[in-house]
Amino acid sequence: MLRALLVLLPLLLCQVAMCARVNSAEPADSFRQSIAPVLARRCIGCHGDVEPKGGLSLVTQKSLLAGGESGPAVVAGKPDESLLVSYVSGDKPAMPKDAAPLTAAEITALRDWIAAGAAWPDGLRISRAMAGGDWWSLRPLSQAAPPKLDDAWVRTPIDAFILDKLNEQKLHAAPEADRRTLIRRLSFDLTGLPPTPEEVDAFVADDRADAYELLVDRLLASPRYGERWARHWLDLVHFGESHGYDKDKVRANAWLYRDYVISAFNGDKPYSRFIEEQLAGDVLFPEDPQAVIATGFIAAGPWDFVGHVELREGTVDKEIARSNDRDDMLMTTMSTFTSLTVHCARCHDHKFDPIPQADYYRLQAVFAGVERGDRPYEIRPERTRERDALIAEKAALAAEIAKEAAAKKEPPAGAKEKIAALDAKIAAIVDPQVYAARPIAPRPVRLLARGDVKSPQAEVAPGALECVSGLPHEFALNDANNEGARRAALARWIVDPANPLTKRSIVNRVWQYHFGAGLVDTPNDFGRMGSQPTHPALLDWLAGEFDRQGQSLKKLHKLIVTSSVYRQSSTGDVAQTQADAGNRYLWRFNRRRLDAESIRDAALAASGKLDLRMGGPSARQFFFKDDHSPIYDYARFDVDAPEAFRRGVYRFIVRSVPDPLMECLDCPDPSLLAPKRNTTLTALQALSLWNNALFVRQAELLAVRAQAASSDLAGQITAAHRWALSRSPRDDESQLLAEHATRHGLASACRLILNCNEFVFVD
Repeated sequence: MLRALLVLLPLLLCQVAMCARVNSAEPADSFRQSIAPVLARRCIGCHGDVEPKGGLSLVTQKSLLAGGESGPAVVAGKPDESLLVSYVSGDKPAMPKDAAPLTAAEITALRDWIAAGAAWPDGLRISRAMAGGDWWSLRPLSQAAPPKLDDAWVRTPIDAFILDKLNEQKLHAAPEADRRTLIRRLSFDLTGLPPTPEEVDAFVADDRADAYELLVDRLLASPRYGERWARHWLDLVHFGESHGYDKDKVRANAWLYRDYVISAFNGDKPYSRFIEEQLAGDVLFPEDPQAVIATGFIAAGPWDFVGHVELREGTVDKEIARSNDRDDMLMTTMSTFTSLTVHCARCHDHKFDPIPQADYYRLQAVFAGVERGDRPYEIRPERTRERDALIAEKAALAAEIAKEAAAKKEPPAGAKEKIAALDAKIAAIVDPQVYAARPIAPRPVRLLARGDVKSPQAEVAPGALECVSGLPHEFALNDANNEGARRAALARWIVDPANPLTKRSIVNRVWQYHFGAGLVDTPNDFGRMGSQPTHPALLDWLAGEFDRQGQSLKKLHKLIVTSSVYRQSSTGDVAQTQADAGNRYLWRFNRRRLDAESIRDAALAASGKLDLRMGGPSARQFFFKDDHSPIYDYARFDVDAPEAFRRGVYRFIVRSVPDPLMECLDCPDPSLLAPKRNTTLTALQALSLWNNALFVRQAELLAVRAQAASSDLAGQITAAHRWALSRSPRDDESQLLAEHATRHGLASACRLILNCNEFVFVD
């Protein structure tokens, strides 16, 4: 008997331990907590319900037990006989394929679950959303404090994070850049324009302890700041002023959205308010005249004129056009504000991130009640009141006429004439038009199998993402047919303090535009196919500080550009370049080529011809003919026309026919989201800057300006050099330019100055 007990005791203890593990939570809860996240995170990317690899789907209990081409995946109660356990444990073929193996804890969880009977909650389907918030971008913001370092280099908390990482990597910071470099860097970063020679001289000579901070404040207060940073934003939302597609017709009133963005940046509008206005300003802030204009964000992208206007109702192509339009709206919204590739879940659950297809169509439903188009808006409330009074007066007069007619009496004398006069006055009070989101009755949105409009499934209600923990993904709407309430609910979901994506996304973007690369180098993809942050604690601290400072973008800029890391020289170091060739740890400043608009604007500034008028309709720097399909011809544009001298942000942006000069200098395609511009160096760029008619003319005008500034050639060359490069020429440079000017003329020498590397790069 004793021997039998000794044999059975280990087995009994094993059973007790197993029961303790299984019964520590209800079976359904245990499955959701331990098993579903593993299957969602590591398996269903290949073994989902759409074209599963090996015929095996792990989405439902039925498909799991049915197995695939190799047979049943699980034998309940027998983990050692279950192919699922065999494959994930490393037996051939080892799973997951072409990915990191499961951890020991994940394998143990699967074994224990199968050993306990492989219980599966009734009706549960595994989706990517069940992968949970274990991914860095979905976790709540960490509360990490800046490292405490006793080093004079640490001017701001940012420096503490950066220096701590440099020490860890055995790297050291570059020396501080000289003052001329710093003012040029700051001026282009914050305003998109070079400093004037007088501004450079004043800053270099300013011996006040806070001279640098005062310069930053002055640049942030400049109206040029809003123009500069609006251009970045317009890249993000693929803003354009023509429709694109086959019939690329003009959007004559789209420029109002551009001006709204410039004004919002100059006014330092809190970021959450900025988001809410762009998604649902007309609903959330109906008293604000700019609220309708702000929804130009939703309408900023391309639009298929043929699909929406010329195709008849009820056709498949019509449905495809509308689905594509909603796809663009939700893609722009979620990529811009949350840095997630939700649009990848259009045809199936997201292959890499916890975003099921149902979430994608919930977001489509948010935009099911809006279209793009011209929409009236009120710019002067007093005119609205005047019109309402006229309408009321007309209604009263009409009622009196009707009363007299009912009594078979003549209408009051002159009544008809008065009504005609009132109609004329009412018609004269015309609302201006803006190209923006135009409300309609919400159309039903159904989940589409494989994204095919010919395979509609169940209708979905508007909502957001399951994967952001702490936020409901289903909207509690009092009236599901109220389209504005849908957009307002999404706006509130995005700006909710519990949403960690929104603040991480914007601080990363601002960092990128200052340093050339974000702390996360995939600014529109914080998912598993994107980069991970090089300085995760710094990213979260910045996001938290941004919130603590009232979501002020200007305060965020100042925090970044006053840091020691921003003030570094761009000088290289052979040993450190070998250790960190990409400068991901920021041991120096990244030397960068100016973007297309800054190069163009800098040439206009140097020649003295830059037109600093703000706002208004965009400058059409091309020949235009409006026909069945419009004609845009840049070759027939007069480089001396007033439109040539407007800032680059005020150019009319055509989708189908880009400006050849700006395209050559890497201006993005306005039909595509551009979270980060490509920066190339090509022979074509050099040829364009040398031969483009606009640049040739600016060189001539620079020469004329220099001649007016000095009577001798040396003084003229010095003046032109200072206007273009923010410094006087060295003796050898002055001599070479003088020799060239003597042989080929001062205008040709000015062409050389506008084509040198120093003109198009910022150190």
